[in-house]
Amino acid sequence: MKKLVLIALCSLVIVSGVFAQGGGEKATKSGPYLIKLANTQGEKDTQSIGLKEAKERLEATGLFKVELYYSSSLGGTDDLTEQAIAGAPVLTVSDPGRLMTYVKDFGVIQMPFMFDDASALNKLVETATYKGWEQEFEKQGIKLVTSNWYSGARNFVLNKEVNVPADLKGQKIRTIGSPLYTESVNAMGAIATPMEWAEVYPALSQGAIDGVEAQTPSVYATRLFETSKYINKTEHFQLIGCVVMGSSVFNSWSKEAQDVFVKTFKEVGKENQGLVMELTAEYEAEMAKSGMIIRTVDKTPFLNAVQPVYEKLGYSKARTSILAEIAK
Repeated sequence: MKKLVLIALCSLVIVSGVFAQGGGEKATKSGPYLIKLANTQGEKDTQSIGLKEAKERLEATGLFKVELYYSSSLGGTDDLTEQAIAGAPVLTVSDPGRLMTYVKDFGVIQMPFMFDDASALNKLVETATYKGWEQEFEKQGIKLVTSNWYSGARNFVLNKEVNVPADLKGQKIRTIGSPLYTESVNAMGAIATPMEWAEVYPALSQGAIDGVEAQTPSVYATRLFETSKYINKTEHFQLIGCVVMGSSVFNSWSKEAQDVFVKTFKEVGKENQGLVMELTAEYEAEMAKSGMIIRTVDKTPFLNAVQPVYEKLGYSKARTSILAEIAK
């Protein structure tokens, strides 16, 4: 009888150890720690390329076991964030427009025409304001690993030329389901139509939407040049990538692992900014060969159209403050 009790207790200890890190991984204080990197984009998207690079660097340290999941195979961005908060060992690349649901002021950095280019993001993540946002996210179960990932400038992609906001009247344009995006797209003349990115291609093919506002790498990776004729380069959003995971999982790691993890994603994010610019030009050239027309557009009418959105969402003062802090 004593022998059976001993066996049962040993089994309990083993099972507890196995599930301590999730996913059936062997639990050790120093790792390797299981982390699943997941997004909604195809393998050729620059964000996916960045995740693959991060995986290779992390695994080279011996501290992590990394799995990759592209094209919404583990769910949409918001769903992945919720999984992370719930304690799943998953990381995704979200954006300020989605994350403003948790920390409202954070959304200001994704507002239309906020930054001229991605280089400002490297300074942004070191500011006192940003450090404060990190703490606010932590209270809600989110580890904001970094926000210097960049996916490119977003443009209007559809089967007509767009030169001024009036050209978008009556056009159902897919955007991200956040007030930041929907209010801005509506202000620029379109009918904002939120939906998951995985649904975009069939929606365009079936005429459920007229177009999208998206960055070139995603347009190329999703083969939207097969459904849409024009990329109208308004560059109204500089799409920021916010690397997020659950704080409970992150805090269960050793200090060494945490430091290596954050440093790796900041470095890959900074390097990936240049890659995005290079591949944007390359992808646009390839799509042009397929018959897609890439048009330069005067941004001024669109910039003027979205100014009221800053006031409507309460971001006017926040914009002035954060830009001044980055300029120091």
